Amino acid sequence: MMRLTKGDNQGLRVGPRWPSSKVLMEREVFLQLVEVQSRLPRSVQLLVTRGYENRSSYLGFFRSLSRWLGIKLFCLCYPQRKHELEDIFGSNGHDVDGSHVDVSIVLNGKRLRFLPLGVFTSLVCQERLKARYSAVVDEVKETLRQCGFEIHRNHTESLQIHCDYKA
Repeated sequence: MMRLTKGDNQGLRVGPRWPSSKVLMEREVFLQLVEVQSRLPRSVQLLVTRGYENRSSYLGFFRSLSRWLGIKLFCLCYPQRKHELEDIFGSNGHDVDGSHVDVSIVLNGKRLRFLPLGVFTSLVCQERLKARYSAVVDEVKETLRQCGFEIHRNHTESLQIHCDYKA
């Protein structure tokens, strides 16, 4: 398992999602992300934000509590989207191994944020933001697929580009 800290790592940007200070992932996954990066235009850069997270750590407890609170709030805000709770608030493999990662897109030095309110961003707002950059989003996702990654099926999760390495 590789331990990546904030900054540039062989051309791949790393920016751990708060409250983490590092991103853990399998070496093979890292090398494939570097390959994805090499296939993208110079104006597009991947930013890795999340990898393996040990559920029994201090941060694991914090995440469990955050998920519980998040589920309650999400149900209040979006009662019609209860069927998405497991996809959005589940660990999605991040607590299993280092083959599950979240990446963001940096375009011309500016990070693209499709979920300004996190998972609480409305679907209408998500679609509007994605439409503005649909060509680059589609290119990144297709390149990830070509390099052995599977993009999460849930719309919200796919916009924070949760992907699983399946080689």
